[in-house]
Amino acid sequence: MRVIKVRAALLSDFEVLQLLRDSEAEQRNEARTRKEQQVSDTDIASNFRTMQFEAITSLSQPFRACSLQTAEHIRAFLDDLQKRGYVIPDERILADEPGLTKTERLQLVNHAPSSVVELHTLVEELGQRMNDDQINDIIQCVTAHLPIPDASNTDPHTMPMEHPPPMMQDNSMTQATDMPDADMDEEDAFPEEHFEHEEPGANMDHDAGGGYDADD
Repeated sequence: MRVIKVRAALLSDFEVLQLLRDSEAEQRNEARTRKEQQVSDTDIASNFRTMQFEAITSLSQPFRACSLQTAEHIRAFLDDLQKRGYVIPDERILADEPGLTKTERLQLVNHAPSSVVELHTLVEELGQRMNDDQINDIIQCVTAHLPIPDASNTDPHTMPMEHPPPMMQDNSMTQATDMPDADMDEEDAFPEEHFEHEEPGANMDHDAGGGYDADD
């Protein structure tokens, strides 16, 4: 496997969920058309459909912020951060100016922290980089624009399943899960030498949140 373009953009959980849902809807429409035209199925691997289903189910859990968000929520949040002066070039943040890096802004979108404790887990050295008023200002910005999920609702069985994963009855899945752990660890499916690793700090030059970057 070869990485052609290293991290073209950073995507929020909301954007990933939307892309997966759009892809699933497109696949359903194509399947319906093929059935009407009596055309054979495509070559989409069944395990890909399973991973797609599981990813959508996971990101749609009610305790995940992205399950409650809209594009308007994210845009309003990032615009407000910029108005409050927290969206500045990463180089200035490295020079000890108060602000949030692109990666940190993405983390705030993904997790919607509503407390100082949560914010400390997402922003590196928060107490040294910002004072109490600035920290509370960021929390106020989050709660003003982003829906806050119910952290207590973490039971995966509470999520309704619209349809079962495609490989629930696939024998190949059963065979794979029956393999001893020792056999599965013998060979790395993605050897390190097959990847081109990005240089440290490469993400400093790319947009956070994909289509919702507040630098624009």
